[in-house]
Amino acid sequence: MEDCVKRRKLVFAMAAIALSAAFAGALVLAVDVYLHRKYENVAGLNIWGYRGRVVDRKRPVERRVVVLGGSTAFGYGVTPDESMPMYLERQLNARRGQRGEVTVVNLAYNNEGAYSFIFTLQDYEYLDYDIALFYTGYNDIGGENTRVHRRGSPVFRLTGYSLIFPLIFREKAMTLRYGDVEAGYRHEQTTFKPNLAAQATSFALDSATQISSALERQLGRLTDEPAPLVPTPSAEGCGERWRHYCQALDDAVSYVLASEKHVFVVTQPYIADVHVEQQRRVAGMVEERFGVEPLVHFVSLGSVVDLRDRTLAPDGMHLSGLGNERIAQELVLHLLPVLQ
Repeated sequence: MEDCVKRRKLVFAMAAIALSAAFAGALVLAVDVYLHRKYENVAGLNIWGYRGRVVDRKRPVERRVVVLGGSTAFGYGVTPDESMPMYLERQLNARRGQRGEVTVVNLAYNNEGAYSFIFTLQDYEYLDYDIALFYTGYNDIGGENTRVHRRGSPVFRLTGYSLIFPLIFREKAMTLRYGDVEAGYRHEQTTFKPNLAAQATSFALDSATQISSALERQLGRLTDEPAPLVPTPSAEGCGERWRHYCQALDDAVSYVLASEKHVFVVTQPYIADVHVEQQRRVAGMVEERFGVEPLVHFVSLGSVVDLRDRTLAPDGMHLSGLGNERIAQELVLHLLPVLQ
């Protein structure tokens, strides 16, 4: 009799835990769906983890371009319609006329570098793109950048659904604590001093994010952790400083080539002498590794926009709508021959 009571208590406890987890999961999902509707068309990601509208099944006459990069490709500080990929889409369609629609999908993610590209290409291979465009450089200046944000979510790995709830709450907490999201990601100390109310709100948002993360960790037991890429030191001509960056680009370019698709490696507007040197090394690597490959294209836009012009780059890095439009105008000239 005593054993029976113990078993019932154990079953009851397990059922209570399961129901609590299910309730918490449903609550997080409900909040997440609401936040997607509120933010995805302004500054966030759609339900499948990329910026802009959700694209449907590819039509026979449709051509697709995927853009990978960091916050400058994502369009930090501007609406989705003012981001470089959306300007590029509009201008390509205007120039192609009746030859069939071109869809440009913005797969960029803030603070990610070249290391993340091959993971992103794998995760979004179902988009059936014709051209992969790597808008790259800034996020790999400071050292080996191995951030792969979407892959870190068990929900995304299992379903392809992108939770926006942790991102929104985390970035709001960063803004309250540091005064700026970018400074928060870099954990920089600033002269910004949050008041007590801001500190309390930041703590509450962090707590909510931790609850979401705990639920994701439980779900993560149902899926394997992604195996990290370990670039081999074989990127010739890049020098020791840029070896990791060049190898990551080499891996991503090779991945696209394996599907016999076009890939563009695009230099961002020059931000410093070290960036100029980095891109000079990358240009040499691309020429040496893929110089005879007609599907690989290197495009330098380093001098297209002067980042000292605050009408084009308000913070000296991220472009305004006008700055993004200028970048898109230059890219159209290189992409049109391939799309024709």
